[in-house]
Amino acid sequence: MNSDEQEQQPDQADMIEARRREPIFNIPGVLMAFVLLMAAIHFVRTYYLTPETDDKLLMLMAFLPQRYVHPLGEQSLGWLFGPVGYSLLHGGWLHLVFNCLWLIAFASSLALRIGTMRFILLWVTSAIASAFFHAFVTGFAESVLIGASGVVSATVGAACRFSLQFSGTPAMRYAQYAPRLGIFEALTHRSILIFILMWALSNLLVVYGAGVPADAAGYNIAWQAHVGGFLFGYLLFDLFDRPPHINPEPDQRA
Repeated sequence: MNSDEQEQQPDQADMIEARRREPIFNIPGVLMAFVLLMAAIHFVRTYYLTPETDDKLLMLMAFLPQRYVHPLGEQSLGWLFGPVGYSLLHGGWLHLVFNCLWLIAFASSLALRIGTMRFILLWVTSAIASAFFHAFVTGFAESVLIGASGVVSATVGAACRFSLQFSGTPAMRYAQYAPRLGIFEALTHRSILIFILMWALSNLLVVYGAGVPADAAGYNIAWQAHVGGFLFGYLLFDLFDRPPHINPEPDQRA
């Protein structure tokens, strides 16, 4: 193994320490809290709220692009809560489970790496960014956006900057300790480049209706929010990552 390859491996001391204290199910608390919160909200919406009450909740927490082409002072507080609240709502159990599985797969190492407060900040800002990216691309068309897919895509984009370079290797287990890759540097890793291309292809297929239930009239997958979230996480990961650990220089004094 050459020196360049050695520099890209997770720190050995960190890996040994992590092996000692790693739990069986290594899902960070902040990530589990979001999963349980989304599940609780959907459970209440499904089994306890009347259709009228659920509609009021949607008006308050869903992201409606057309709100922002009208004076905000003439509206309810939905314009304020919607850009983040929509990420906690889902259109069905399958929608919820799918997003939760992707979060656990890609956001676990991310949350372990950046910590609770930075992860919450990433969730909030990526939700806002992906929602308004969706709004701009669609021309603020009349629609109702719900689901954590934009946030999920942001965590996937962030993962491309550190963990996916070890995809398919034993080192993936300790990927939270991996060095952060530059925006262009990450694209030099074949595993990351292939993953991004496959991710882009899957979203391109969605544009043409792939994956949309045939009997679901009016059903729409907001691929614009996916793209906006991914770009946000990939390009701005540096803002949320912890500063690199630097060993102090040895004392050179006589």
